[in-house]
Amino acid sequence: MKRILSLSSMSCVLVAAFLGAANAADLTLPYKAPPPPPAPISNWTGFYIGVNGGAGWGTSASSINLSALAAGLGTLPVSSHELNGFLGGGQIGYNWQTGNVVLGVEGDGDWANIQGTAPCIVEFSCAANIQWTADATVRLGVLPLSNVLVYVKGGAAWAGVNYTLSSGALIAPGGISSNLTTTKTGGLLGIGTEYLFAPHWTAKIEYNYTDFGSSTNTFALSDGVAVLPVAAQTTLQLHTVKAGVNYHF
Repeated sequence: MKRILSLSSMSCVLVAAFLGAANAADLTLPYKAPPPPPAPISNWTGFYIGVNGGAGWGTSASSINLSALAAGLGTLPVSSHELNGFLGGGQIGYNWQTGNVVLGVEGDGDWANIQGTAPCIVEFSCAANIQWTADATVRLGVLPLSNVLVYVKGGAAWAGVNYTLSSGALIAPGGISSNLTTTKTGGLLGIGTEYLFAPHWTAKIEYNYTDFGSSTNTFALSDGVAVLPVAAQTTLQLHTVKAGVNYHF
């Protein structure tokens, strides 16, 4: 009986020693942080709306077709100068997702202040100011990751441009001036990427190039007394880089 009690006591001691060693080993093991939460599973189909802002730069040029005044005369360059400034506004669109391909339509509208001034025809100063831009485009993108969209876009674009022309008193006592506001229409090509950083919320950055081609505008030159209409051909190219945030419904 004593031998059995002795064996039992020894077993209890061994078990206690083993448990103590195990607990001590647990205390020495490095702490393992819980695994990060899985990335949100994206569904890009649906409407979205957002805001954007960025910078723009481009080139404005104008010329006069002198053949309208006399046969045999060519085109007289009037001005060519650089524009730069800022723009900001919003966008709205809709996406359709199939697999890792996303097709969408989008409309943008931005207030702008993209301007430049340069000398023209010796005594004159010519200026152009893009006051707003808008576009309607189709987007085609792929999802290299479920929450990252890389896309190209293309479509029609419009811009409200204000042209001013002024001279000093050398030509006329009160100077000569002209002011024209017109809407330009052109084509847009762009590329961008959009990142789903939270449920329903994405951030994007994109580059767009817009060519508004050549159009004829009539400038009314005035010295304060008489008005002389002059037809000029104007061209405009615009580059923009915009960043934005979208909410997806």
